Amino acid sequence: MDFLTSILKSLSDAWTGLEQSLAGSPLLAGIGVLLAAAVGVIALVVLLVWTIRAIFAMRRSGMAAKIRRDDEVGARVIVVRGGGRRRKAISAFLRRSADSYLKDYMFGGPFRIIAWPGNIDGDEQAHLLMKRTEADLILWAEEPKGAKGVARILARPSNTFDPPRQPITLAMPKEKPSWNEALARATAYAAAKQYRPALGRPQDFRPERLQPVVESVLSILHQRPRADQALLAEMVDDSSAGALQLAFSGNDAWIDRSVEIARATLSEINRSAAPDRWIAANITLGRALRLKAEKRFDPVMLREGIAHLTEALEALRSEPRLKLAESAAQAIGEAQKLLGTRRKFSISGGGI
Repeated sequence: MDFLTSILKSLSDAWTGLEQSLAGSPLLAGIGVLLAAAVGVIALVVLLVWTIRAIFAMRRSGMAAKIRRDDEVGARVIVVRGGGRRRKAISAFLRRSADSYLKDYMFGGPFRIIAWPGNIDGDEQAHLLMKRTEADLILWAEEPKGAKGVARILARPSNTFDPPRQPITLAMPKEKPSWNEALARATAYAAAKQYRPALGRPQDFRPERLQPVVESVLSILHQRPRADQALLAEMVDDSSAGALQLAFSGNDAWIDRSVEIARATLSEINRSAAPDRWIAANITLGRALRLKAEKRFDPVMLREGIAHLTEALEALRSEPRLKLAESAAQAIGEAQKLLGTRRKFSISGGGI
């Protein structure tokens, strides 16, 4: 207790001495006033910053609640405005892409595009924003180290029982002139495919709904946009599969086109770099050639189709997954055969 009392007395004496020094020295008093003013200004700025942050947080909370309540607009598409200059530019491009071209791949379904204030960084914040707003699709920009900026897209699972999806990342060209119409259309297709993965399954669509999408994707690829390479590969594969589906639907005009597109697709694929795509492209080309040979019988073309299908089958046979599937199929066959002998077992009491 005496120790604490002595410390308090020492502090009191020091403060009294400081006051006397300031009173006896106008210069020190002036410095003290300036310091006090500076502290006051800093405190005011900090208070102002926290007030602005609180206002924006309240605004975002109110906006999230409003988005959740609005259930008459169909799909909710949120475009986050971004942070720094590059991110804001990418976000603005994403907004223009969605405004102009997203409707081309939504099959007439209603949707609403909403600009979200502020910024998000990383998958966790994107999932949190989706949970807060119950959005169906979120587009935003990020600027990772060593990159000039990327576009990111997160979609809600189609089924409520499915696990959350992971966002995809699209590399953006460094040069602004490359951010053209073709790139905007490709970006809109990527967003629509995240929302509606069936775009990669052309057999799920009726021909009259599928044809405009296939023609649109082929048009984009013809313009050769400087889009993300993985996205371009997906679009090439989707257009090839879609053209074949249109040919099988009875549209004779697409029979020749499906062969041409499948040939071009296969020629662009590096087998060692993308073995699964190479196998799928061979199967697509083989089926297209078989269909064309069936309509206008051509044994040479039919043999070529068989050759492509055989190559794909041989490649599949070397796949560990197929070997495992064959083992499972063999075990199923043996089990079913064993079930067929149950009468013999029941008669002999299990003996042979």
